[in-house]
Amino acid sequence: MIDVTAHLFSGLLSLPDGIFTRQEALTRGVTDEVLTAAVRRGVLVRLCRGAYTSPGPWTKGEQRRLLARAAGRLYPDAVLAGAAAVAAHGVPLFEVPVEPLDVARPIKREARTAHLRIRPLRHSSTQTSWGPAQELPVALIQTSMDHGIPAGVASIDHALHAHLVTRSELDAVFDAIEGWPHSSRARCALQWSDGEAESLGESVTRVILRGAGWHIVSQVPIADADGVVFARADLGIAETKVLVEFDGKVKYTDGGPEALFREKKREDRIRALGYIIIRVTWADLFAPHRIVAAVAAALAQAA
Repeated sequence: MIDVTAHLFSGLLSLPDGIFTRQEALTRGVTDEVLTAAVRRGVLVRLCRGAYTSPGPWTKGEQRRLLARAAGRLYPDAVLAGAAAVAAHGVPLFEVPVEPLDVARPIKREARTAHLRIRPLRHSSTQTSWGPAQELPVALIQTSMDHGIPAGVASIDHALHAHLVTRSELDAVFDAIEGWPHSSRARCALQWSDGEAESLGESVTRVILRGAGWHIVSQVPIADADGVVFARADLGIAETKVLVEFDGKVKYTDGGPEALFREKKREDRIRALGYIIIRVTWADLFAPHRIVAAVAAALAQAA
């Protein structure tokens, strides 16, 4: 019987990030047969072809980081690209699958493995805690092209809000790729992005409303009868009294009943001024017709 206990791999799993490559295993006398048996019995997990680590559980972000680090170990000349680079810069992603993870290498044509998409290296890179990565403006534009407008806007909004990029930097990258396949997605993501957004949910809600044809204003100031601003709403339909709040922003769990009470008093005060408030939850983002229907009903009521 093949010995596939965790102790057998303790030395390999002590390598950086707890990741080792097939070549490193072979060098230490661990055969392919042993590796296959260890994966089958749950002692190891294959991150991608030729790279192994201990089993999870991992969050989506942790899995992305492990795969990114594994790719760097397998391909020393690799640079993280697209969504992988965005995450490496510390910018959150909205509903971007972990695989295939994007890397760029000095090759002529795109290649794929079961877990990686390897693209020709066309841009300069910078160092991150995950390894070399595309510069953030390039990675954000690539993410928009790869994963669509909601994902692009969500990450661009965060980067703008955190002052990690400027619009001029993003525009310069877009000018260089305009006309490429899916560049229209990046154009729209740039047009619809807003550095005022304070959460991914808020960004995606705005995309849904913009897609429905409404002009949206972010961080709407709410003033009392004396003109004193006492609150800000996440989003508003321009030139109407309809406001949209993304519920994930309210720290109910942190503040307990007091947070709920304060939020109710704030909302009552806003409604007393004639505003209609629509609340959006994370689940609603995956049923956009519910958001659109609620706003349409509110606009009809406000008319």
